[in-house]
Amino acid sequence: MYQMHRVFCATSWELEGERRAFYDMIGEFNEAEAMKRSVLYVPVTLVNIRDKRPLQYVVDENIRECRHYLLALSDNWGPPERNFEPDHRLALACRADPSLPMREVAFLWRKPLAGHSTLAGLPVPAAEFSTRDEFKAQVRHLLGEWLATLNP
Repeated sequence: MYQMHRVFCATSWELEGERRAFYDMIGEFNEAEAMKRSVLYVPVTLVNIRDKRPLQYVVDENIRECRHYLLALSDNWGPPERNFEPDHRLALACRADPSLPMREVAFLWRKPLAGHSTLAGLPVPAAEFSTRDEFKAQVRHLLGEWLATLNP
């Protein structure tokens, strides 16, 4: 029997390719590493939702049910229709509540082009990436760290 752990991945609208790569990474990691330890990671994301506000209750419920929360941004918290700051705060609050499954919250930042945006007002990233392959490598690294924290 497998332990199932949900991983919520929130991405800026312009990181749709990374969101899709996240699904691929979860599958590859499950097959290569997690299943050997009787663990399955289940990806949770926002698919084709331009305005998440009407669904915010469901988004919040999904965050509360996840063991891990991964935020990937490229510029800022996002426009009002897709702002991830409240979601990130909720994930941190869930991590602080031992009665909830949340154990890890991570932030990945896509490096801006020279002379463009900064991290002003954003949390310190666990890692930065420039390409989709770098994003996948960072996700794989995080999944490996998270898997190592689980009991065998």
